[in-house]
Amino acid sequence: MSRKRFLRRRKAALRRLVEAEQRGSKVPKVVISGYYGFGNCGDEAMLFAIVTQLRRRVPAVEIVVLSQQPAATARDFGVRAVDRRDFALIWRELRDADLLLSGGGSLFQDVTSPQSVFYYAAIVLMAWLRGKKICLYGQGIGPLNRRISRLLVKKVVELADLVTVRDPGSLQELRSLGVKRPVHVTADPVLGLTIPEGATARGEELLGAAGIGTAPLVGISLRRWPQVERVLPAVAQAVARLMAEGWRAVLLPLHPDDYRVLAALREELDGVPRLLKIEGFHDLMAVAGRLNLGIGMRLHFLIFAALAGVPAVGLSYDPKVARFMAAAGLPAIGIDAVTPEKLVQVVQDLCAQDVAYGLAARISELKALAEENADLVAALMSR
Repeated sequence: MSRKRFLRRRKAALRRLVEAEQRGSKVPKVVISGYYGFGNCGDEAMLFAIVTQLRRRVPAVEIVVLSQQPAATARDFGVRAVDRRDFALIWRELRDADLLLSGGGSLFQDVTSPQSVFYYAAIVLMAWLRGKKICLYGQGIGPLNRRISRLLVKKVVELADLVTVRDPGSLQELRSLGVKRPVHVTADPVLGLTIPEGATARGEELLGAAGIGTAPLVGISLRRWPQVERVLPAVAQAVARLMAEGWRAVLLPLHPDDYRVLAALREELDGVPRLLKIEGFHDLMAVAGRLNLGIGMRLHFLIFAALAGVPAVGLSYDPKVARFMAAAGLPAIGIDAVTPEKLVQVVQDLCAQDVAYGLAARISELKALAEENADLVAALMSR
């Protein structure tokens, strides 16, 4: 379908939704399934982006989120939330739902846990048994190392009414499973966010409270991973060289598990860098806007840096990191290939370039693709 034709259909679909609301039709209800309520800044930003973008198109929509911490999710996002482990309650919520939105993020992968694919596939199957519309939304697909995982994901994709993936690599992964149906390549929903105007002042406040001055600032994001212990000394040596050249370093956890890894990195650096306590993704966005450089494993740290126009180097422990960095025109190093020399060289090469204009142009394109996720859902709901 051409983009022009798609935009005409979207306009007509949105008009039908507004007309239905004006006629007093049933309020549309969407159930959102994802990795929510676990204290992960990236996934919480994802939920904020999905809720914001959906409400912008369907103002009267009722949103129910499956969450590990329903009370906190309901409070923080102004939605209804239910326990993601209570399948009986989820079954009841799906009874009068119009749509199951599964996403975004890397839900269908079996690296962090073999149970992930089974859980998210079960939720999709429940919605299908209820006869509900199903959307796989801004998904990052893979890695899928087990045969049963690959079979389940192929089946789930076949059951869905709409599938959007956040990068071409995810589409290739689906094609390798034998999926032949139409799939829309969009972008990570978080790329649809805009860093607020007051974020700079908030970032300065957070950094000032931690005793971090105005020197060139490099933000570092690491996460728990099987090979991270081997990488720590290499990252520490590279950061030490940067600090010797006048850089200040700040360690940024996106998930509670990140503190232990970053604390170990701080010990390697004799306790010099500050380990910042991040209270949610709004604070992370604020600090990202004050950085001059990013070095990170966490995908959404790298996305926040890019949104702020900050050049970054990805430490690719998962295909999603390399995929995003390629889309943003920024460098990534495979986690098993990180050495102090290579990391320093990549940082020096990056700092020697004027990447601001090219990065802004690429992020603008990705923003438009991220917004397309919600456009497609609104069109689906109107049918």
